[in-house]
Amino acid sequence: MKEEKKKYWKSIALCSLFFIYFIIWGCSSTKDIHQIGRNKDQEFDNGSGIYLSSITEKEIMDLAKLCKVWGVVKYYHPEVISGEVNWDYELFRVMPYILEENSDVNSILYEWIHFLDSKNDFGDIDQQYQFSEDSIQLSPSTDWCKDEKYLGKNLSLELSSLLDTNISERENAYVSFKDDSPYPFMENENSYPSIKFDDTGYKLLGLFRYWNIIEYYYPYKDVIGEDWDQVLLEFIPKFIHGSDYESYLLTIAELTTRIHDSHAYVVDKDGDYISKYFGKYRIPINFIEVDNQIVISKIIHKCGLELGDIVLKVGDKDIDEILENRRKYISQSREDTGSLFFLDLFRIHEKNTDVTVIRKGKTIDVNVKGSQKDINVHVDTKSQEMEDGKIYYINAGLLKNGEIEEIMKKWWNTKGLIVDLRNYPSSPIAYKLAEYLMSAEKEFVRMSFPNRSVPGEFYYFDPFVSGKPKESNNEILDDEVYKGKLVILINEHTISQGETTTMSLRNTPNSIVLGRPSAGANGDVRPFTLPGNIKSTISGFGMYYPDKKPTQRIGIQPDIYMNPTIEGIREGRDEFIERAIEIIKESS
Repeated sequence: MKEEKKKYWKSIALCSLFFIYFIIWGCSSTKDIHQIGRNKDQEFDNGSGIYLSSITEKEIMDLAKLCKVWGVVKYYHPEVISGEVNWDYELFRVMPYILEENSDVNSILYEWIHFLDSKNDFGDIDQQYQFSEDSIQLSPSTDWCKDEKYLGKNLSLELSSLLDTNISERENAYVSFKDDSPYPFMENENSYPSIKFDDTGYKLLGLFRYWNIIEYYYPYKDVIGEDWDQVLLEFIPKFIHGSDYESYLLTIAELTTRIHDSHAYVVDKDGDYISKYFGKYRIPINFIEVDNQIVISKIIHKCGLELGDIVLKVGDKDIDEILENRRKYISQSREDTGSLFFLDLFRIHEKNTDVTVIRKGKTIDVNVKGSQKDINVHVDTKSQEMEDGKIYYINAGLLKNGEIEEIMKKWWNTKGLIVDLRNYPSSPIAYKLAEYLMSAEKEFVRMSFPNRSVPGEFYYFDPFVSGKPKESNNEILDDEVYKGKLVILINEHTISQGETTTMSLRNTPNSIVLGRPSAGANGDVRPFTLPGNIKSTISGFGMYYPDKKPTQRIGIQPDIYMNPTIEGIREGRDEFIERAIEIIKESS
């Protein structure tokens, strides 16, 4: 390991259109010889020194350019990747010059980057991380680096050369990889828990960090349905305005909704979801949206509401106003999905409130009692035999490890199975159950992972298969598979592993998927931290059908679409299970 050295920047001049940093190197002391250079830089530990209360259009455009340049250098430059440079603090060093009146931003940025030391030779990409064109799921959005009209010739050449660094060893990078794992880790980001929330520099750092994580490490950037550059321009003034913690936190939450990902959560500095800002009490019910109406579908605790009530108002706010407010701060892949959305639509600040509903055709006001207890909005029906043992119902959300094997051995000769994936699977069954249902392995999902050598590029991995392997350990005869009908139940609560499980099981020859489209949020959740010790998450890798068709924001589509009826809800019936039973009976 090479001797590590201490490095810090000092700005000594800004003449006409240029400013230059000198890099001063010193030998490391014995006690911090193993400390990377990034952690030795403590100049801005007590604040960035940058405070703005208003901003001009030119400053917005200049800061947006700074964000984009800062991001590409963060993930591509050898010195930053090595951990020798505190790239957060470099942002605070250059930002005041960018904000000066009549500043030549392109020249400033060129000098800033040009004087970064680069001891690493740029080389060819490792063969391991070089993928054919048809294996690329997503390419980096870095064409702007070659735009001399936008950046000027010098800065454009400087950035363009960085795109060929092809560095695969990223142990100390802001986004790192462990051994041969394809999963990105963002644990090297500093959380800065003690920042002041009137500090413009740190607030913009939060925006810039989030924006560039999505720009380079979000597999679904191509389907978010937003112009990501325009989102940056829109949010720069939003992050500048407001001088307290709550406004900063809520602005971050609003930003996360622009990627339209139900895996995107926001957790505040105290470890609480953004939820608490909507009220500390919940009305303990679940709801379903039917024909653009919010209908009470489950009473979790007695509170005054009844099954089938159509909600018009909560307190003095129309339900449409509340929906709009929640969607401003809770990210959803589809407008009818998102676990926090279901838990937080009916949050209230006072324990009791009036709720206006339509009940059996009459509009009434009900005084409703809220609760601080955790609530479970999922399906409670236990796995059980039905129709005198001719059908077996499996609630995937209530399974124990190893239970699926016991179920299949005991109910092998039934006429049909109902697999309910409206709950998140408590035990993985995408592979184990498929062994009993399919006589041979079959492709069911393809994933995409970030290319560690090329930030912004995602590549397709070989398709995953499920079904009975050639060498099976099942006690059931190798030439047999389950012969009955399989009905898979899904709805907007079917998310992530539930969606993957549906993709696997629907390959069963005698199967049908019944219900409503799934959440459209899949891919292992990757967490990261923003300044102020605020945490967020995203879907970290892509999930696709074997033919590369997407599922994100689309959801798994049922073969038979159905809505429950308000009458059925009032009577406490599960019409999804009832319809599944009918389908099995009709098939026998």
